[in-house]
Amino acid sequence: MGNKLYHHGDLRNSLIEAGIELINQEGVKRFSLRKVSALCGVSQAAPYSHFQSKEDLLKAMQDYVTEQFMADLERSIQSYTNQNDPGVLVQMGKSYVMFFINHPHYFHFLFSQPCMTVNLSIEGDAAENFQPFELLRTTALRVFEKDKLSKEIIEDTIIALWATVHGLASIATMKNVHYDKDWETKIEDIIWNK
Repeated sequence: MGNKLYHHGDLRNSLIEAGIELINQEGVKRFSLRKVSALCGVSQAAPYSHFQSKEDLLKAMQDYVTEQFMADLERSIQSYTNQNDPGVLVQMGKSYVMFFINHPHYFHFLFSQPCMTVNLSIEGDAAENFQPFELLRTTALRVFEKDKLSKEIIEDTIIALWATVHGLASIATMKNVHYDKDWETKIEDIIWNK
């Protein structure tokens, strides 16, 4: 892990990115503000101008990734003309996978954190749920509302949708998995199972 010296940019985000890199390489047990400072090439006191503790930095790292991820997912929904059409779920799924293909270090970091909660139940607590999954759930509920399906079928479908895109993102970000096709052009085919 080489030093990524901080140069008159956004120290807060530099510390966040360095923290993600550190956790991905050494794990959360070896994570410290001192090591993050060293990665950024700043004094050990510098992080304290933005974060009160390593737990505070960890929370900021999770929020930082989740906010970017949510923004991508929301853009994909907004770009779809008919937001009640099942195709919006495919667009959202494509965005989900491509976000992590473009940021594989975020996938490994985000889903290695024990404080992230995904409640698969259709009637789970929206406030406590992982925001990207909750967005998928509410979008799917809106799309399937007109079909008069049972809650059980809708819940099973939402789980299958998430498992598909999450599984694709996991596979696509593995260093030892190789695929000779372009993920971006194949994701829709895989999701639609054509």
